[in-house]
Amino acid sequence: MIELVKKITPDYLKKKYHARRQRKLKEYVASLEKISEDKFIEILSNDLGIKNGDLVMIHSSLDQLNLDFPSINSLNLILNLIGENGTVLFPTFPKLNSYNFLESGEVFKVHRTPSHMGLLSELARRHTKAVRSIHPTKSVVAIGPLAEELCGEHHNSILPYDSQSPFYKIYQRSGKAVGLGVKTTYFSAVHVIDDLIPDKLPVKPYHKKIYEAKCILKDKSELVVKTPAHDMSKMHFDLPDFFKKHYNNHLCKDIQIAGSDYFVADLKPLFDDMLNKANNGISIYKY
Repeated sequence: MIELVKKITPDYLKKKYHARRQRKLKEYVASLEKISEDKFIEILSNDLGIKNGDLVMIHSSLDQLNLDFPSINSLNLILNLIGENGTVLFPTFPKLNSYNFLESGEVFKVHRTPSHMGLLSELARRHTKAVRSIHPTKSVVAIGPLAEELCGEHHNSILPYDSQSPFYKIYQRSGKAVGLGVKTTYFSAVHVIDDLIPDKLPVKPYHKKIYEAKCILKDKSELVVKTPAHDMSKMHFDLPDFFKKHYNNHLCKDIQIAGSDYFVADLKPLFDDMLNKANNGISIYKY
């Protein structure tokens, strides 16, 4: 029903609705308590448990936080917190969803294609020490001593979240995932479960077609990456509700601090348990 309404609604009404929604959202965020640099670090360390030497994947929307300092400073604050021995990762997906991107024939340029996963991820992509995984639709940027190890084999992934992806490798290395200004709704790494045991799922999350997507590397050479596209008609799930029902603030939890959304997840025990549940018929698609 929702998809039908979207199809029959004129574009000008969609744009008007979107603009009104964005205006209301900005007004709401502006009404929240301002977050200083010290408060930001306190939230990262005390509420989300990020510490020196950590391995952490960050999903973010800084626009949802009423920061009382330039947003551009946020990446350095995070890097200073995890220190030289820590590694931080960010999903850096393109603007179009995987199906539309691959159907368009657009070329992924590892050092040029911008991230549309929030300002913080784009700041990380542009960092001088950033390593970006080579994948046309599900690329990840990492900064830190484990960056090459985590991102270096993503182009070999048949499924974008499989055992050669950064999403799987951070799980195997007992990293954590956090959200800044977002709920677990945007917790993309959960699709590791889909790609490890696809035959156990009640839906087929991908289209059958395997695309051969051209990618341009830093040295201007070309690499073809084979990958399927997510079938968006199958992407119907409620992650906050799933985690609330099955974990009740254990291993993964949504948090609200001063009116803004955050989440934190302990990937190894969480995904181990999610795999066990999926093998027994319980998944984000059916629970």
